[in-house]
Amino acid sequence: MRGMLWIRLVACCGWCFLSAAIMSMASVACGDGGAVVFSGEQGQLRVTVFAEPVPPRVGPLDLSLLVQDKTSLEVTDDYRATVTLVCESDATVDAITMPLDRAAATNRLFRAALLDVPVSGTWQVSLTVEGAAPATAAMRFAFPLEIAPPQPRIRDVWLWILLPTLPLLIFLVGKLRRIVREVGG
Repeated sequence: MRGMLWIRLVACCGWCFLSAAIMSMASVACGDGGAVVFSGEQGQLRVTVFAEPVPPRVGPLDLSLLVQDKTSLEVTDDYRATVTLVCESDATVDAITMPLDRAAATNRLFRAALLDVPVSGTWQVSLTVEGAAPATAAMRFAFPLEIAPPQPRIRDVWLWILLPTLPLLIFLVGKLRRIVREVGG
């Protein structure tokens, strides 16, 4: 009887360890460019814009661009791109303009720009792609991008973080009372 209990305990611990190992590996896997915020076609090009963090928030924003041939979906490499963000919600905020380049990109297929977005609201994004195909004019793409407020500070959410510990504390106090009662009685 006692040997069977040990076998069950070891099997249970093994399954717990295996589950934890699988979950820890899954949390390491992450996407290269964030979430797709725009995809469009013009002429012979297909452009896809990714944003990270998801959802886009006030603060650092990584915009990544993938340019492909529309028919073959081959990645196009010979172009220059510039992105401009204009805040529609607050006219007092200056426009942000940056070139997209490989230095800021985490994926070799992308060009990226690391921007610092100062306020939340709706921003109009203008993307200019030049020199992607011979004898073609600069192509312009425009789309709105909703920027969420910044993440809450820890002091604003401390109660929500500590709340799940309350049932654990109640359980531990009950166990401690039972132990004290058994030792004392």
